[in-house]
Amino acid sequence: MHILQITPRYIPNIGGVETVVQKISETLVARGIQVTIYSVDLSPNLLRTENIRGVLVKRFIPVLGDPLYLPEPRFITALRREKADLIHVHNIHILPPLLVASFKRRNQKLLLQPHYHRFGQSSLRHSLLRLYRQVVNNVVFPRTNLVVANSQYERKILCKDFSKCANLVLIPEGVDVDEVKNVKRNPSEPKRILYVGALKGYKNVDKLLKGFAWLTRNEKTAFRLVIIGNGSEHDSLISLANDLGISSLVEWKHDLPREQLLSEYAEASIFVLLSQLESFSRVVYDALLIGVPTVVLSFGPLEDLVKSGLAEGVDSFDPKEIGDALTRATKRTYARISATSQDFLYWKEYSNRIIRAYHNLLEKK
Repeated sequence: MHILQITPRYIPNIGGVETVVQKISETLVARGIQVTIYSVDLSPNLLRTENIRGVLVKRFIPVLGDPLYLPEPRFITALRREKADLIHVHNIHILPPLLVASFKRRNQKLLLQPHYHRFGQSSLRHSLLRLYRQVVNNVVFPRTNLVVANSQYERKILCKDFSKCANLVLIPEGVDVDEVKNVKRNPSEPKRILYVGALKGYKNVDKLLKGFAWLTRNEKTAFRLVIIGNGSEHDSLISLANDLGISSLVEWKHDLPREQLLSEYAEASIFVLLSQLESFSRVVYDALLIGVPTVVLSFGPLEDLVKSGLAEGVDSFDPKEIGDALTRATKRTYARISATSQDFLYWKEYSNRIIRAYHNLLEKK
C-alpha cells in the first residue's frame, strides 16, 4: 500500500492539520506502509525533498500562500506521476483538494478530510468561500470516495452546506490522552491566563487582549496573560497591548517544545480560545484533560462544551463580557472531561480507524 497525503504545510510547521498528518503518516510507516507527503510550504529554510522519520516529504512552492496555498504547476505534473494507491487530502478551505480531484489518476482512491469550519477569515474571504463551496460541491465531492468528519459539529455543517457530500463518516479527532492526562496542575501566582494557537485575525487574540485589559482595570486580583504562538498578527497584537497599557502583563512565546508547552498548561489558571473557525480544537481538549478552566465561544463548534458545563461561554466579543467570563472561570468549579469522551479518540484508536478506512476503500472495486 502506498498512501499520498496532501496538506498545506508539514513539520517543522506546527498546527492542527499538521499534527494529524504527522501522526497518521508516522503510524503508517511504523506498520511498513509507504507514505509520501505533498505540502505547499517550500521556503528557503526548507528542503524540496527530504525523509522525515521514514516519511518522504515533497514540498512545492506556493504561487499563492496562506490561505489559498495554490501550488506551482509542477505539483500537478508530480501528482499525475505519483503511483500512490490512495490519496488522503486535507482541508477544503484551500485549493489543492480541487487540483487533486481534477487531476488524480482514475484508478486512485480519494479520501477527503475537510477540516471544515464554514466561515472565511474575513468578510472578503467569506464571500470567496461561498463561491468556492459551489466548486467543491460540484467537483470535489462527486470525485471523492470517502469523506471523514472529525467532530459532530463538522459532520452537521458538511451535510448542511454540501448537497453532494456522500459517503461521510465520523472519526473523532485523535488526542494524545495518555500524555496530557498525566500532567499535574500547579497553577502559579499571579494567575496566568493562557492562549495557545496561531496569531491570525480569525483567532480573535485582539479581542482577548481587550477583554484582559478590562479585567486588569476592574479586578483587584493580579493576572498575567501568556500568549503562545506566531503568525501574521504578531506585531500588530504587540502594538495593541502597548496601546491598551497591558504590555508589562503579557508574555509572548512561540515554538515551545511539547514538554515546555504542557508545563504552561499546568501553571495556567485559565485557558482561552475565542475562535469560531474550528472544526475541532486540540488545544482546548488538552486544557480540559489537564483540568484547566476554559473559556470559549458559546456558539459554533465548541458550544456543546459550554452547554455540558465543561467550559465557560462567551456570547459576544464585548471586552466586559470577556473579562467577566475570565473572572467566573477563576471562581467556578467545572465538570472534568472524561478521558473516554466520545468527542475524541486516543491516537492509537484514531490511527487504527483511519487505516481501516484505507483498507476498506482499496478493497472496493
